[in-house]
Amino acid sequence: MREFNSIVAHFGNAAIPGRIEALEGGRGFMRVALDPDVDALPVQEGSECILEMHDGARFRFAVVERLDGHTHAFRMKLLGRASPTLGDPAASSLAE
Repeated sequence: MREFNSIVAHFGNAAIPGRIEALEGGRGFMRVALDPDVDALPVQEGSECILEMHDGARFRFAVVERLDGHTHAFRMKLLGRASPTLGDPAASSLAE
């Protein structure tokens, strides 16, 4: 198990480590800081990703905005649980 609040953001085949900075008011929003490798990806508002939590749980998120003054910080919205196996179309029917 990784450090508490550590995550891995999966954008397609790319996996970017980062951490949860804050949960925002119980509406499914959170602030996430990703490592500088995120600059190589076209992460923008509306981009979807899978966040893998420190305990291995996986959730689907959408990028809502890049936070001002923080090059690698984003506000994200929870969309639902992710399939147990990334990239497995058969498992995606289990996602919710």
